[in-house]
Amino acid sequence: MSRSRTRSIAGWAGLGGALAWAALSLVAAPPGRAQEEACPPPQFSPQLLTPLTGVHPRDAALVVGLAPGGSVTRVPPIELTRGRRRVSTVAETIAPGLVRVRPDTRRVYGRYTLAGVAGDPEVRLGRGTPSAAPTAPRLERVERYLVASPDGERTEVRAHFGFPVPQGVVAILVYWGADEEPDLFARATPTRDEAILFTQHGACPSLPPGASPPPAQGDVRVAFVDALGQVSAPSEARSLGN
Repeated sequence: MSRSRTRSIAGWAGLGGALAWAALSLVAAPPGRAQEEACPPPQFSPQLLTPLTGVHPRDAALVVGLAPGGSVTRVPPIELTRGRRRVSTVAETIAPGLVRVRPDTRRVYGRYTLAGVAGDPEVRLGRGTPSAAPTAPRLERVERYLVASPDGERTEVRAHFGFPVPQGVVAILVYWGADEEPDLFARATPTRDEAILFTQHGACPSLPPGASPPPAQGDVRVAFVDALGQVSAPSEARSLGN
């Protein structure tokens, strides 16, 4: 056999090996990485969770959380504005996608617009006494559901409480297993004795950076967050039902 013929066969053999290795790599790719590549980054809208009723204590925080939809991936910088005056705020993370914000100065009174929050809401700041932190939830059970909807099936994790969500509570923190830091947050509805902790349509979860979906099994704990950003003690753990 000629030398050129030998080189041709070797080249085809090398190409065949490379193609086989590429195919094997695609088959063996971790499912998590494949899903990340298939799922586009979720987009969110920063929403003010603190109800704007009356005068808000100037020393108390405002609670801002990310909601599905919009055009951001994280809570953006937030300012208090009034005319030409712009007051920066200091943000402290409560959970992934949930922050408490405070003006970086105490010299703020009157009406201000919250720039950086959806809808540019207006808040009245003044003297006031912050309320006490909320009571720890009494978690009775947590269940996972597969719910049929017009746009397809969705997965829900729902918590059932021993007493209704208290007035003034705006969010619920979720801890999977023995995690000491919250894995995600959910919006709270006062006077309801249940809450949806997690929901997912299709294969792509819509979670802020740092948030974690529920595990296949394990325990769950929850805590309440009030309108001032105060966090209750966590509940007792309950098994994540299926």
